[in-house]
Amino acid sequence: MPAFPKFKTIITDYGKQRLIAAMSPGGTKLTLTQMAVGDGGGNPTNPDTTSTALVNEVWRAAVNSVSVDKTHSNIIIVELLIPAEVGGFWVREAGIYDEFNKLVAICSLPASEKPLLEQGSGRAQTVRMTLIVSDTSIVNITIDSTTIMATNEYVDNSLEEHEKSRNHPDATLTDKGFTKLYSGVTSIDETMAATPKAVKIAMDNASARLAKERNLADLTNIPLARQSLQLGNSATLNVGTTANTVAAGDDSRITGAMQKSQNGADIPNKPLFLQNVGLTETVEQARNAVPSTRKVNGKALTTDITLTSGDIGALPVTGGKLNGPLGIGTDNALGGNSIVLGDNDTGFKQDGDGILGIYANNALVGYIDNSGLHMSVDVLTNGAVRAGNAKKLSLTSNNNSALTATFNLWGDANRPTVIELDDDQGWHLYSQRNPDGSIVFTVNGDITANILRAGEAIYQNNGDIFGSAWGGWLSNWINNNFVRAVRLGPQAISGGLWRDYQLGGGNVVTGFHTDGSWEMEGDD
Repeated sequence: MPAFPKFKTIITDYGKQRLIAAMSPGGTKLTLTQMAVGDGGGNPTNPDTTSTALVNEVWRAAVNSVSVDKTHSNIIIVELLIPAEVGGFWVREAGIYDEFNKLVAICSLPASEKPLLEQGSGRAQTVRMTLIVSDTSIVNITIDSTTIMATNEYVDNSLEEHEKSRNHPDATLTDKGFTKLYSGVTSIDETMAATPKAVKIAMDNASARLAKERNLADLTNIPLARQSLQLGNSATLNVGTTANTVAAGDDSRITGAMQKSQNGADIPNKPLFLQNVGLTETVEQARNAVPSTRKVNGKALTTDITLTSGDIGALPVTGGKLNGPLGIGTDNALGGNSIVLGDNDTGFKQDGDGILGIYANNALVGYIDNSGLHMSVDVLTNGAVRAGNAKKLSLTSNNNSALTATFNLWGDANRPTVIELDDDQGWHLYSQRNPDGSIVFTVNGDITANILRAGEAIYQNNGDIFGSAWGGWLSNWINNNFVRAVRLGPQAISGGLWRDYQLGGGNVVTGFHTDGSWEMEGDD
């Protein structure tokens, strides 16, 4: 028995990469666009994940359908339909390709001949491949509808599902479809159809009504119609200035009528008339009007007067002097020359010559004088604190550090002046002036620099040191005062006494060997 299934479908390494990428946030869905079949070169195939093409492709076309299995929601079924007129080859393998024309999945198939119609036999052949994925939403379950060819099985299943469903189109004013019958005559719904009963009711109703084109000529009882409309005898009289006519204009012959030429002089009870038209109160107010002897701020009412802001104690729009405290939206509790805003003890107050105090809840939190802004509480800002005019020194925060940092100036008897940088976990560095006037700079950690200088001494970033102790650079001093290299000379052999042998220049004795006794003469 072989170690692998005889026929199988596998997802290629490229297909796995596409599926993994599609599952990542913002990933692009996988779109299956084409399927191909091959004859395996005349032999059964054993596809693996490294495959990038069929062994021998013989025909390719757009995918006919992509669907999710009705029983298993993690299985995708991809279908290729080979028409009856296509053939002349064997089918032993198939593959699915994505929108980039790359192989996503490959399978081995039982050998199946697909003959041509001219060979005396022909059939449409369906090739289906199933893919098992963890999430079908990462695959586009849509195809180009213009390329679909329906199989008999697909048509039969679709008709059966349609018959069992209620998914039938309703009729509209423009499209055919199913509609509901209605026998009433009160609905305005345009999706229902009227029955003959409803049509008869409507026709009977129309027959009992007046026809507008007859212009009331079809009235059967005209006097009764005038009575129903509450029209008096004037409805049958013409307009005129003679008897038995309706008066034209303000005909003076109308009994008791007011004549416009009298301009109201013929009103018999004028006070009652004013009362009826609601002018009594107006007349009374005019009767009790302010006498001309009355004055406003010393100005008589005998003629038109013009009041100024000073007449009513208001400040002119051009500016003026306000004596006393001012409250905006509230009373003023600060007193003196102050302005409060909304809160009666929060605002600004003049605390002396050239001094503008800043108060919050009756507490002095700062002031402004000709030397600048002075604050006795913290100053909080989301922006930068800048000093200077043309060239500025800024203190800023990007608001993204893990800890809060502080620049602090302090001192005591042993450390008169200390400028220190701290964060929530401790101090970073400080510069300190000692009681003797000297300055010490200390760092609570490593120092990284290209060059460090201490007086005339220099420490380079390559480890070399410059200073008067070495007469310059330490590397030069070492090169000039120490042996920099040792090299072995050749072996020296002497057949006689050792004293008879001379070493070459620059060589020193590091050892010797003798096969006999060591002999020295004289002072050797």
